[in-house]
Amino acid sequence: MSTPGASWSALAPPWREAFELAWRSFRGGGIGIGAVLTDPQGNVLGRGRNQRSPGSPGGRLLAHAELEALAGLPGQKSEQRTTLLYTTLHPCPMCLGATVVARIPQVHFGAFDPTWLGIENMYNLNDEVRRRWPRITGPLPGPLGTWAAILPCLNTSGSLLQAMAIADPRHARLARTAAVRLDSGRDLPATARDALEAVWDLLT
Repeated sequence: MSTPGASWSALAPPWREAFELAWRSFRGGGIGIGAVLTDPQGNVLGRGRNQRSPGSPGGRLLAHAELEALAGLPGQKSEQRTTLLYTTLHPCPMCLGATVVARIPQVHFGAFDPTWLGIENMYNLNDEVRRRWPRITGPLPGPLGTWAAILPCLNTSGSLLQAMAIADPRHARLARTAAVRLDSGRDLPATARDALEAVWDLLT
């Protein structure tokens, strides 16, 4: 059986950073989603975390992790078209549209977003969208994929959890159980890896 430490170490560095960004977002009161943009060698060009949180100005409605990561796109089109985007949750229509406009060739995602199931049909909008559509791979398998799925729902409220309760009731229940466990101590775990270890038995 895999262990949290071994599974974490086996993740590519951009994935580990994306999860840490997602955890930082949750700890800050936002939605647990993180994203990293890299070049083909894995060098980080941009990073972002969801920064929608209670009390944020209205403009923060669009502060999605993927858009923040895409702000790191290189200036040259030839370099833009070799980048890779890692995101812990499948991009929403706005963020997926941004990858199409920017001609990001490859998107890796950790888990499906239950709010936007069927978004892959955007590919069939027209020939231009199909021509620019990125190669999309995911979700992550096993406990890490489950962790990616429940991270944005740990606040146990909001439309994403409501959508999860309809699309995947088991994951919704798991998110609520994990949230109670993580918040039962005096302090939330400092890192995504620490949090993963704290709920590993639930994920497996």
